[in-house]
Amino acid sequence: MKTTIFCFSGTGNSFYAANTIAQLLGDCTVRMIPSLFDGEDIEMTERVGFLFPTYKGFPPNQVKDFIQDIFSKQDLSPIKYLFMVNTRYKFQAYSMVAMEVLLREAGCIYSYANHIIMPDGYVPLLPVPTEEKENTLYAQADERIRLIAEDIQSETIKLVGKRPFSRLALNYLMGYIHSTSKLFARKFVVSDACTSCGICYRMCPSGNITMVEGKPVFGDNCEGCLGCYHRCPTDAIELTTKAHEGRYRNKRSHYTVEYRH
Repeated sequence: MKTTIFCFSGTGNSFYAANTIAQLLGDCTVRMIPSLFDGEDIEMTERVGFLFPTYKGFPPNQVKDFIQDIFSKQDLSPIKYLFMVNTRYKFQAYSMVAMEVLLREAGCIYSYANHIIMPDGYVPLLPVPTEEKENTLYAQADERIRLIAEDIQSETIKLVGKRPFSRLALNYLMGYIHSTSKLFARKFVVSDACTSCGICYRMCPSGNITMVEGKPVFGDNCEGCLGCYHRCPTDAIELTTKAHEGRYRNKRSHYTVEYRH
């Protein structure tokens, strides 16, 4: 059965999981969500999945926008099995509940949900994992991914439980979280270490970075993924607020996706 995975990834965790699952399934295409905002029609396959990280307890803003503005307007009738897989470290919170509601409102009922624990790069709250810790988490994630791929291949039914205050969280908290995340880039500054390589400009999934006189300038449409912060080769992008030291390069994921040229 042909499968399509819609994936959003900031630092590469979800990208790695999506592509590994695709290899295990076979006949599977991974499509990165930011690249699908050009209004094109998207041919749906019999099996469709969403793979995404948890940001502050919810799915990323662009995942929500993709489902509401693009996915919901496609012909969804070919879909026979819909799955969603979340990458996270500590907290899943309302991410799966929110996805269930978003997909239901788009006209789809999911059949399977699961999560994969992976290293976290949100340095305002958590330290960057050591190489040993990262390797341990990736080894555990690989086994989890293998089991998830087997579940998907056999079209296992696995639903998530309800969480208390879900409706209040989705109606009020998610919108607030997404709106404040858009302003996250105000916490970035660029040091003299910047070499004007433009990697941050090209890889930003929300197109929030422009290059002015060879230096990145940040707007107010940030996703808060910290991809630019971690992928800057000279560590020139810094945070003005308190944060843990270190950068999560995530070399295991081979995440070099760029959305602009």
